[in-house]
Amino acid sequence: MSGIQGIKNLLKNPFVFGTSIGILVIFFNISIASLAEGSIEKGYQVFLSNGIFVYLIPIAVGIQMGLFRYHRNITTGNIGGSEKMGMAGSATSSLTMVACCLHHVSDLLPAVGFILAASSFLIQYKDAIITIGLLANMVGSVYIARAILKDRTIIAEAGKSAA
Repeated sequence: MSGIQGIKNLLKNPFVFGTSIGILVIFFNISIASLAEGSIEKGYQVFLSNGIFVYLIPIAVGIQMGLFRYHRNITTGNIGGSEKMGMAGSATSSLTMVACCLHHVSDLLPAVGFILAASSFLIQYKDAIITIGLLANMVGSVYIARAILKDRTIIAEAGKSAA
């Protein structure tokens, strides 16, 4: 039981949490590409063929999730309404991650056999979709960073008034 608690405590570290999520994004992307291509080798090649996005997507998601973890750490138990703030950050994170990962539908559609026109459209505009997803991720990260700054100010003021 102490091993599980140790992992939970380790994942409360924003750097470890963000890095772990970034790595999971890489595995998720390779998995989807592998399913679409029929083998892990081909899926890995498809993953690498996305150029700079191979690096930017996991880094952007990792940073956002690290910020989210940091925000959750400073707000939990410190100020009233922290759960609402955490939920808002979580919803923002979820929405931006969905937008960020939307381009992977283009990898999955041919394998599942959905509408060919939708698949070719997504593949044709893959870079634009990925860019929009990264921009949405950046907006989410800025939102969480602003919430962190605001909450740190509130916590500092509450600490001064309590002392």
